Amino acid sequence: VGLATRRVRTALVARLGEAGFTALFSVVATAFFALLVRYYAAHRLDGDAGLALGGVLRWPLMALIVGGFALATASLVTYPESPMAILTHTVRPPRGLERVTRHPFFMGVALSALAHVPLATRLVGAVFQLGLATLAIAGAWHQDRKLVVLRGRPYEDYLAQTSAVPFAAIVAGRQRLVPQELPYVALAVTLVLALWLRFVHGSIFAHGGAWVIGGTLGVAAAAGLGSSLVARRRRGRAAPALVSRRQALAFAGATLLGYVGIVHEAVGSTLYPYGPAAFGGPLGWHAAGLSLVAAGVLIGAATLGLLRLPVVPIAALLSLVGAAFVALQALGHGDFHFFAFTMLVAGLLVAFSAHGPREHATG
Repeated sequence: VGLATRRVRTALVARLGEAGFTALFSVVATAFFALLVRYYAAHRLDGDAGLALGGVLRWPLMALIVGGFALATASLVTYPESPMAILTHTVRPPRGLERVTRHPFFMGVALSALAHVPLATRLVGAVFQLGLATLAIAGAWHQDRKLVVLRGRPYEDYLAQTSAVPFAAIVAGRQRLVPQELPYVALAVTLVLALWLRFVHGSIFAHGGAWVIGGTLGVAAAAGLGSSLVARRRRGRAAPALVSRRQALAFAGATLLGYVGIVHEAVGSTLYPYGPAAFGGPLGWHAAGLSLVAAGVLIGAATLGLLRLPVVPIAALLSLVGAAFVALQALGHGDFHFFAFTMLVAGLLVAFSAHGPREHATG
């Protein structure tokens, strides 16, 4: 948040440019988030007991957690079109979840975190969740101040029509709920995901919080990519939305391949501590991860016609490698290698999408 304060941000943008500042902010935020999660994961069972409320209050609090999680996660689907999206310079009228709260992600995180505080079994967990809620609320306030400066009167009008507190603008009569605008599919998917997370709740922060770090970074990267594509489309430049469906699918698969490589580098050795030895040591381990990142970038560029590569055989080979690791993990450790499976699926997606005649771009 400190990097994004007006004075610091202005100075950094002047020196680095908007894209450079965004990259710097992303790197710093990622590093601090990873360190925070890893520290909490290592100490989540230490110290004094929390309130651990039960009885009649437990179920309403759990419902609030699920609702907040669904609100925050579903908002990522509509984020690229929102006035808050990075690389966006226009302010459209509020729609969908923005009618409920103009900050569905921040408020969803805050609601879920605050509901966790009285349920936490350890004091350290209550403090962690309270800090997360505070950061979300402060982030929403700070973002409004920043966008008033950057967008001017259009964003001031947007503020007047909406509320940060969920449903406050609707209750006050400044806004109305339009059911047909709500992302029902995204909400349904996130509700299912929330139930699954409840089932694996005890192991969410296992492996040093690697699952939390990897999942969060992947979602953030997808949201950022979506915002970038929407911004490019609005400017009338070539973007995956303006190319063929086959190219768009192949590019999506290439992005997944690169993401698996990033996860391999970021948390792979934590999830699979025996992995580096299987690759002949750290050098082989990092060479594999960085090669997959590079492959994802190059294949993505090739699917968009920016360079020439034998995309289909490379993708098919990577898919076979993913299948091999899925089999080895299952046979050798009796476990399911999710990221190798993702690599398998992504490789197949690229191979089948890039194979055959290309459709003409539309739009």
